[in-house]
Amino acid sequence: MAMIQAPRRADGIVARRIAGELLLVPVRGQLADLQRLYVLNPVAELIWGLLDGRHELPAIQDAIASRFAVSPATAGADLKEFIDSLHAAGLLATGL
Repeated sequence: MAMIQAPRRADGIVARRIAGELLLVPVRGQLADLQRLYVLNPVAELIWGLLDGRHELPAIQDAIASRFAVSPATAGADLKEFIDSLHAAGLLATGL
């Protein structure tokens, strides 16, 4: 599957900061799926915040490299891994 150039978060995902960590909780209908909580590390948190459908992948990669002082290659690998994980978990919008 080709990656969407400006991916966005799926609807029905609640993000809450608890004890200094950002948690993602999928909400299906009226119920939160508490069996599937996702705790984001700082890199994942930055990426999640930029997944608004307006930021393209190269811009997100640049933001990671700049914020965390890593090479573009490392930033790109981290971005791809996280995007793949979100897609597999159903946390990205589809049909764009």
